[in-house]
Amino acid sequence: MTSIDYGVVAVYLLLVAATGFVVRARIKGLEDYFAGGHNVPWWLAAISHHISGYSAFAFVAYAGLAYTVGFNVWTLFAIPTFLAMMVGAYVWAPRWTRLKVITPVEYLDRRFNRTVHQLIAWSGIAIKFLDEGMKLYSLGLIIYVCTGWPLNVTIVGCGVVAVLYILLGGLWAEIITDFAQFFVQLIVTLVLAAAVLKAVGGWNSMWAQLPLQHSSFFSEKYNLAYILVWIVPVMLSYNGGTWGLAQRFYSIGKPSDAKKAALLSGALYLVYPLFLFIPAWAAPLLLGEVADPEQTYALMAQKFFPTLMPGLLGLFVAAMFAATMSMVDSDLNALAAVFTKDIYHKTFNPSASENTLLKVALLATAILGTITIIGGLLTPALGGAFEVMMQWYAAVLAPVSVPLLFGMVLRRTTWRGAVAAWIGGFAAFVLLKYGFQASWTIYTGGELLVIFAIYFGEGYLNKHTPAEAARVDELFEQLEGPEELPEDD
Repeated sequence: MTSIDYGVVAVYLLLVAATGFVVRARIKGLEDYFAGGHNVPWWLAAISHHISGYSAFAFVAYAGLAYTVGFNVWTLFAIPTFLAMMVGAYVWAPRWTRLKVITPVEYLDRRFNRTVHQLIAWSGIAIKFLDEGMKLYSLGLIIYVCTGWPLNVTIVGCGVVAVLYILLGGLWAEIITDFAQFFVQLIVTLVLAAAVLKAVGGWNSMWAQLPLQHSSFFSEKYNLAYILVWIVPVMLSYNGGTWGLAQRFYSIGKPSDAKKAALLSGALYLVYPLFLFIPAWAAPLLLGEVADPEQTYALMAQKFFPTLMPGLLGLFVAAMFAATMSMVDSDLNALAAVFTKDIYHKTFNPSASENTLLKVALLATAILGTITIIGGLLTPALGGAFEVMMQWYAAVLAPVSVPLLFGMVLRRTTWRGAVAAWIGGFAAFVLLKYGFQASWTIYTGGELLVIFAIYFGEGYLNKHTPAEAARVDELFEQLEGPEELPEDD
């Protein structure tokens, strides 16, 4: 990178930091800090939901896969995410809005009981650091390739900046920054895609020069069976199993607006990856053999941007930094919300004032951010970003997410079914992965079958007590309420 590139990065980050200071005036309490006051416009939430699903991870892990398997990466990433959002638009997005919560697990106390509420809160926080760590690692890898800075130093530096930013502005800062950096990222990726297509002679010429299997919808590893299993964790994650994405829905005021936000986000997930992955698809023709495929996109950016315009490489690095910071901040904000409201307030200090809870939220953000940085440093030892996601996070997400998401869809299951599904899911994961050493498709698919069988089946074996039934019925009246909520809600 040149001095101009470093200047672009500095200016971009200063503008992002300034946004945090400006938006800070909106933060009057926990509802503003964690849920945007339930007043975020649907189109702004949609852009934020969409861009929060990328981060540098997409430009490292998925781009590395695009280099290796070709068009199959679009089948693996774009189609499942699009289908997940189309379902979520009609099932979960409006329900999240009707709950009027400031944390994603808050309603579980009403739906099940305190045991389920605490179980999902604690375990959800614990597994999330795998996800957060691989995002920081992905960003660090891009900066390492473009600048030569030490990887571990970069991971720590990025993590510290992300924590400081979220401490300033809460959810509003993230969402407004997401909107701005969506367009920056879009410009950068479209410019690189156009330059790469010109270099290889166009879309059709690119595929004609690549091995035939690179143009296939499926590959030997990521075949139809694999993708059918993979769709389920994606469905869970993008509709709220990833708590930062749930925030984008319950920060919206109206159920119909939440539905529109999910539809717009899903449409973008279907189309945008076609442009994003072009540099990685063409990389075998322009770079030859790449020792570490996860460096593919950064190497292509390094090859083309300096020849196109001074400062473009710096803008790319800044965009990756902002995108990843947004996604990490989003999840840290949700994790801090759960710890503050669902663990500290509920369990340790029920009489805490709003001011005390806000201070706890800031402290929790700093501590959770530190643990996230440690997760980023450990990611290489676990096999890299993509392996961490597929081997670990995707597999252990379901036991936490199924009670959370299906608790607002099916009223028959009792708290016993939620606890049993959680235990059965983790037990199946350990038994199949480590006991039988099964493939990812088998141990993840088997775990999902166990969870859903227990969760759905338990409701036919046990019944709610009269008090539980009344509480659940009241909750579902709220969840299945009118299309538009009254103005005073």
